[in-house]
Amino acid sequence: MLSSDLVFKEIFGTQKNIRFLEALLEELKHFPKNSLKNKVTILNGNPLNKTNVKNKSVASDILVKIPGEIINLEMYTNFDEEDFTKSKVYFFRIYSTDLPVGEKYQKQHKVSQYNICLKSSLSFTKELKTEYVLKEKEKNVIVAHDLKGYIYNLDKLEESNYNVGENNLLNKIFRIIKATTDEERKSIAEGSEFLMDVVTQIRKFLYDEETKEMKNLQDKWKREAEKEGYAEGMEKGMEKGMEKGMEKGMEKGIEQGIEKGIEKNQIMTIKNMQKLNFNLESMQKITNLDKNTIENILKN
Repeated sequence: MLSSDLVFKEIFGTQKNIRFLEALLEELKHFPKNSLKNKVTILNGNPLNKTNVKNKSVASDILVKIPGEIINLEMYTNFDEEDFTKSKVYFFRIYSTDLPVGEKYQKQHKVSQYNICLKSSLSFTKELKTEYVLKEKEKNVIVAHDLKGYIYNLDKLEESNYNVGENNLLNKIFRIIKATTDEERKSIAEGSEFLMDVVTQIRKFLYDEETKEMKNLQDKWKREAEKEGYAEGMEKGMEKGMEKGMEKGMEKGIEQGIEKGIEKNQIMTIKNMQKLNFNLESMQKITNLDKNTIENILKN
């Protein structure tokens, strides 16, 4: 589904689909149609492919620049407090590292963050669109006016008024993102050549052989990692077990050796007392052994 961050990045964050990204940004920013044509630069163009499928640094967000502004787009299945914290950290880092040392503040870009999620567990995201800004807590003053974030909770899509007028295209894009089948996506896109192109690209990415191969490579990589982890765990477990076993064995050996030594010493003592004509009662008192044990030693 399009709500997968990697699929979202492929459809809206690659140069070959730049027209989809331009249209999405125009809708999110409420800009006129085609106002961003040839004005969007993708700053982290590293789509998933066969050579980087194992690379953990492959970004699943979409970082772009438009005139006067840097925009970061992120896709989530479930958006929670931890996701929100990580997202804010990244958001502020983009803002703080944008202006090179020595440059005048007037050259600082505005920075916007768009978190699109199928569902949000944050208590304040009760509507489709929620805005947030950086504020000073005690005086409730906005710290940076050129820093703004947005959370789109698609779980609230049906309850919103984003289905009329200019926002009809954005509504349909969001519904396509939520859709789980090809038939559902085509039904939503019907009547729009642009949206049918989006659906075609989604289908191509999800079902072509190269994508399947990448998916298999990812699964294989995960299986190999799990296998390596299991083997390493087994090896360490055996080492620990052997170490523990040797320790226990030594303890047992020492214990048995002491017992054997005591037993041998007792036998020698009784034999010597026999040579010296000690009676059975005296042998019992000296060795603390019972009568039957002493008699067995003397017989053998």
